[in-house]
Parts: sequence; C-alpha cells; structure tokens
Amino acid sequence: MFRYFLVLSVLSILFFISCESNTSSEAPSYTPCSNGKSEVYECKNIDLYAHVDISELSGDELSDIWGWIDPETGKEYAILGLINGVDIVDVTDPSDPRVVGFIPEPGASQTKSVTFQAHDDGGGLKGNSPWRDLKVHRNTLYIVSEQAGYGLQYFDLTQLRDVEDPPVEFSEFQRYREFGNAHNIFINEASDYLYVVGSTTGLYCAEQGGLHMIDISTPDQPKFAGCFVDENAGGFTTNGYIHDTQCVIYSGPDEDYQGKEICFNSSEEVFLISDVTEKNNPTSISMETYSDAGYIHQGWLSEDQRYFFMNDELDERYNHTNTKTYVWDLQDLDDPEMIGHYQHSTPSIDHNLYIKGDLMYQANYTAGLRILDVRDPSPQNISEVAYFDTTPGDESVTFGGLWSVYPWLSGDKIIVSDIKKGLFILRYQP
Repeated sequence: MFRYFLVLSVLSILFFISCESNTSSEAPSYTPCSNGKSEVYECKNIDLYAHVDISELSGDELSDIWGWIDPETGKEYAILGLINGVDIVDVTDPSDPRVVGFIPEPGASQTKSVTFQAHDDGGGLKGNSPWRDLKVHRNTLYIVSEQAGYGLQYFDLTQLRDVEDPPVEFSEFQRYREFGNAHNIFINEASDYLYVVGSTTGLYCAEQGGLHMIDISTPDQPKFAGCFVDENAGGFTTNGYIHDTQCVIYSGPDEDYQGKEICFNSSEEVFLISDVTEKNNPTSISMETYSDAGYIHQGWLSEDQRYFFMNDELDERYNHTNTKTYVWDLQDLDDPEMIGHYQHSTPSIDHNLYIKGDLMYQANYTAGLRILDVRDPSPQNISEVAYFDTTPGDESVTFGGLWSVYPWLSGDKIIVSDIKKGLFILRYQP
C-alpha cells in the first residue's frame, strides 16, 4: 500500500511539474496595461511583452519593421531596418526576445554608425541613410534604402537555422543592381512580383520614381520585368513618382478588373490606380486627389478590396488638424470616391497603416500604435479600440517616435519599431 501511495505521489509531482512547464511555455509574461499605463507607456487594451532598447541593437536609428515565421521550425522573427543594416530578433517567446544576427549594408563599416560615414564599395555606395525598407517572400528577405547605389539587397533567411552562438554578423547576401536608391518595396506574393517605388536612379525607370517591377518567382534570381510611370500624376519629387504601393490580384467589386493585377499607388499628390497585368504594357486606370491634400504617403485595402484607407503625411502640419485617416470607396476603379476621413484625438503625423481582418494597425509617430475597428468603413463608424504610445508625453507634430508596425505574427503578438527607442513586442487584448 505504501508503494502504491508513493508511486501516486511521484506521478502527481511529475504531472504538476509538466503542467507548470506547459503553462509557462504557453503563457509568456507581460506587463499589463492597467489604469492607462504599461510601465511608463500610455496604453489602452495593449500590454507590453518586451522592449529591446536601441542600445541593444546594431544601429543608432531604427526604421522599417517586418516579420517572418520559419515554416520549418515555427520560430518567429522581427526584422528591423537600421541606419547601417538590418537586425533580426527572435521573438518566438515574446517576453524573451533574442538578437540573432546583423546583416550589414553592402560595403558598410561593421560598427555602429553614429554619423553619416562615407564609404564606397565600388558600386557607388556613399554614406548611410536612415531609410531602410524591407519585405519577405518565400524565406527570402529583400531590402532597399534611399542610399545612393544601394540597389536591392536580398538574404536567405533559412541561414538563421544554423546560428549556434547568437548574435552573429551575416556576410552571405546578394544584390540586384538595376536601380540605385529606392524608397520602398511591395511584394505581391500571389504573383511572385516585387515592386520597387521611389527609385530615381538606375538603368530602368531612371529618375522617374515609378514602379520598377521585378520577377522573383525564383527568389534568389530576381529579373527585371517592366516599368510603370504616368507623368500626368505629377509629384513633388518628379512627375510620376510613387511613394508607396499595394498590388493585388484583384477580387473586389469592380467586375471589369477582376483577376487582373492592380496596384494602388500613393503618389505624393494623387491616388493612382494602375493595371500592371502586362508588365510590358502597364496602364493607368484612374488618378484622384482631395481638397487640402498634403502628402499622400501610404495606404492599404480592406480585405474585401472594396475600400482603401490612406494616410497623409503632411496634412497635420499644413492644415493644423488632428491626425486624419482617409477612406476611398473603390466600387468603381475608374472613378474611386473619397467618402471622408476618420479624425483621431491626437495631433501626430500618421506614417504607416495595415489592415488585418476588421482591424487597422497604424504607426502614428508620436502617438504610437493606434488600432481602429474598421468593420464598418464609413468614417463616422470607425472607432479606436486600442493604443500604445512609445513616446509618452510627446504630442509634437514631428517625424519622431513610431515608424511602423507588423501585425501578422501568431496569436496576439504585434511588433513595432520606434526610431530612437527600438523594438517593442506588444500584446493586443480586446
């Protein structure tokens, strides 16, 4: 009988330890948003898993952010654009992020860059740029910069599986050099095409800044596919310049364009919609603007492709208004209609926004991350459901604070990039 109870006791202890271990792995720790604060940060319905300070990263300024989930290992990563390269952080356990490695810019110094250092790798690279934008497709990371001669840098993310003693500096990357500088890229994963925007130097689309289209169906062998420039679009930088884009295989309400590859372009002065199905003969569908437009910066489609939500980077400064998010009705792509705007309670400049389901995730500089409910896209019915301010106490209308947000990791995980404060890993809990 004694042995029986002894065995039961041991099994109970082992079961308890097992449960504790499973609970720990399934429920990472976080600092809850309580009474409007998580640590020192003002918040609503968003908790703080962890913060990786800029001092723990490889550069002194942070820009764009993207994410990757390794399809083989299930590990999750935050990918951070820095002034001198790219850091990759393992956020599988969001409460315990680990810097895995650093991808230096081509020809860059291997140390942190406090000032704009001059260097040249023979490919026309001169100095650093605080702008670095990146996207991922089929386990390959693609990077562009406003730095002269940078081109398209690309990196096989499966190299992360072989890192044994992080952090490391990676040297195995390649470059596509058919353009020089660029402001951003978009990848249509459904078509295997990458779209470079804002490139004003290079062999193709040179000095015009339109869409430089690249076939990445073989990820490590990018091939030039075509250009799209419409000089009638005007622009502050040059006629036809496109600052940002989202390209999709269209499945929205306009039957005339269903099944075609359509790009929705934020083109400084106009909202420009283009048909890029034929890469050697792309065409404009429509171009529109609105009163008091400052700088049409970026935007994203609703998941049913009926609406396009847009941010304007200069209207707050020019017109002295609170942050506005504009809404276009795309029932007819030939004649999109601006149906109004949602006005925020903050005065900050809006920068990048993305749609996931019925929620809009906005990085609004000094107002931080704002999450809006857009299930009813009528501007008067949009509502703010959560926020996390990485620059508490700062409501200045300046280009500082939160740069961007990535909402597509697993579960309730959200990652955001603050220019001077680094990486924040957040938990949205409605």
